[in-house]
Amino acid sequence: MTVACYARKSNDNVNESISHQLDIINSYLLENKEFLGADILYYTDDGQSGISTDRPQFQELLTKVRERLIDVIVVKDLSRLSRNYLDVCKLTDSIFPFMGVRLIAIADNYDSNVKQQTLIDLGTAFKAILDEYYVIENSEKVRAAFDAKIRSGQFIGSMPYGYYSADKYTAVIDEKKADIVRDIFDMFIQGKSTSQIAGILNSVNADNRSWNVYAIRRIIKSECYIGKRVSLTYRRNVKLKRNEYIDPKDWYVDESAYPPIIDKETFEQAQKMRRVNKKTTTHKEPNILARKLICANCGRTLSLNAASYKCRNGYRTGRKSCFEGNISKSVLFPAILTKVKDYIRTGMSMYDLNFSFSNIVSLNSELEKLRERKAMVFETFVDERMSEEQFRSENDRISVAISEKKKELERCRRSAALKSKYKKERLIDTLRRLAAATELTREHMMFVERITVFDKDHFEVIMQKDSPLTVLCRNMDIYEEEFL
Repeated sequence: MTVACYARKSNDNVNESISHQLDIINSYLLENKEFLGADILYYTDDGQSGISTDRPQFQELLTKVRERLIDVIVVKDLSRLSRNYLDVCKLTDSIFPFMGVRLIAIADNYDSNVKQQTLIDLGTAFKAILDEYYVIENSEKVRAAFDAKIRSGQFIGSMPYGYYSADKYTAVIDEKKADIVRDIFDMFIQGKSTSQIAGILNSVNADNRSWNVYAIRRIIKSECYIGKRVSLTYRRNVKLKRNEYIDPKDWYVDESAYPPIIDKETFEQAQKMRRVNKKTTTHKEPNILARKLICANCGRTLSLNAASYKCRNGYRTGRKSCFEGNISKSVLFPAILTKVKDYIRTGMSMYDLNFSFSNIVSLNSELEKLRERKAMVFETFVDERMSEEQFRSENDRISVAISEKKKELERCRRSAALKSKYKKERLIDTLRRLAAATELTREHMMFVERITVFDKDHFEVIMQKDSPLTVLCRNMDIYEEEFL
């Protein structure tokens, strides 16, 4: 039996400390003889919020669950798993039961082996909802305090370039930086592009920093340089982890928050030139390599230009480009397609597509017998009817056999998943279609992690670490274990 102990802490509350939780869990395990001789694993996430399940150690635990390497999970209470009610329900009612994992939440008096309802009981459900409400309420309190400080005139966070704070209510002009801001506006009004301005500033090492077109554009369009402050334009949704924009009538606007660095006439002239210089958007061919094609030198994505790709770091900074020339689609696409097809074929060769479902039943039966044999050997050793050397030898032999059976069962289950139909096409047929394609498509790119470009003639295609089946399920928004 393998028992995973999980603890999570998001604040400095002593009652929620990692050590306090593990003390409770260890005491529980010692008091219950059924866990004697079990393999104990520990997973801890320190300083991690419970509103999201995207936590390093928790994800590692779920990986072990998917690999069927965990039999029991023990936590202090369900809120350690998640403070999101829907996440708790998914774990307790779907994922863990499906994977054959027993869940014990000590403080909640919850044991999935005892409580067999299709949904977690009312008390537990209500507590999970309160846990979620606790996070949202705290977030609202923090946001309300944050909003109140801004509306009182306080400056929260860093000051705009060209200013520094004398105190939390007063912005002061940094004359050295302000001169650079004035130069940027002057050069822009004189007709220089943002790329040319960045190049000039970098050539004289202005303010000992690296300038790019994005920094220049932020300065040119910022109203703070004529004294205006606009804040609270959006709010963060902690549950959905995204920004939600606020109605403009609810923004905080202060027309004289900053001492102006430039006059309004100069600012308006720059805005007119921005509108004139702004290129009209035209329909472009979809870039199927978007965010995948990376320059090895600067780490930025390459941009598509007609039938080729180019690193635009030189344009952004006004300096020399990372490499001369463009890398052609006619060179890139065939090489990527070949790599993807090899990846799919290699991945498919790992599955036994000639299996029968009776194999799964048989393997499960054999696996159960091995586990029973392992328990019997342990009992024999405890009763002193077997020496420690004999026990270790026999226990190791059975453990190896169990591991091999688990791997064989996993192959059969994944083969079954490949033959499962999703919408109009079986997953195996999707992979076969992509492996037989003659042209690179957006679908193929789901299997590519990134393409690192060294120059116009040299690049490296790096594939995803997971299996083709796992990648396919993830991109189709399918919970892979539903098929296993």
